[in-house]
Amino acid sequence: MFVSVSHPEFLTVKDSLTLKSYFGGAQEWYSSEWGRRAGCGPTCAANILAYLALTHPALQALYSDKSMERTEFLRHMDEIFSFVTPGPMGLNRVELFADGVVAFAASRNVLLTPHVFAVTSKRKPNRPPVSALMEFVRAGFAADCPLGFLNLSRGRVKNLQNWHWISITSADIETDKLTAHASDEGIPRDFDLRLWYLSTQMSGGLVYFT
Repeated sequence: MFVSVSHPEFLTVKDSLTLKSYFGGAQEWYSSEWGRRAGCGPTCAANILAYLALTHPALQALYSDKSMERTEFLRHMDEIFSFVTPGPMGLNRVELFADGVVAFAASRNVLLTPHVFAVTSKRKPNRPPVSALMEFVRAGFAADCPLGFLNLSRGRVKNLQNWHWISITSADIETDKLTAHASDEGIPRDFDLRLWYLSTQMSGGLVYFT
C-alpha cells in the first residue's frame, strides 16, 4: 500500500538565481553557524508548516509567502527557528519539536494539535509492535500532513544521519516492509523505516499535526 500527502510537489523549493530546485529546505541555508550545524529540526518544521499552509485554507497564516522561492522559504525558516530552537543537544525529543511548532502556530493565531509516536531506547522494554508504527504513518498521511521524523541512532539503516530530523512525505507499506520517502537537506531520500525501528538503539519518533 502506497500512502502519501496529497501534494508532495508543493514542497519543491526553487532558487531563481541558480535555477536549482530542492525538495524541502536545507539547514545549510541558515546564515548562523549554529543554524547550519543544528538546524535540522526547525528546517523539518518549516517543511511541515509550509505544506499545511499551502494545502489547508484555514492554515494559510502558517506560511507568510505565497511562493516557494528559496529566499522566501529561508525567511520562513528563520521565523520558525525562534520557536523550534535547538539547544546544546539539538532537538533531541519529539515533544520539544512538537511544543515549538504549536507555539509558532499560536503566534499566528492557529491552533495545532500534535500527534506523537515516541520511540523509547532499546534499554527500555515494550516498544509497540511495528504494526503500531505503520498505523501511525497511515494516520498522518490520512490527515494530509508530512511526518516529522527524529532519528538519534540510525541503527542498521546506512543512508540516514544520526541525531537528525527529516520530513517524511510518503511511504510504501507492506506486511514486512515500510519504505519511507522523505525530504532530507533539500533532497529526496528513501529509507527502510521498519528496519530503523527494529534496530535503532536510542529514542526518537515521529509527529504530525492536525
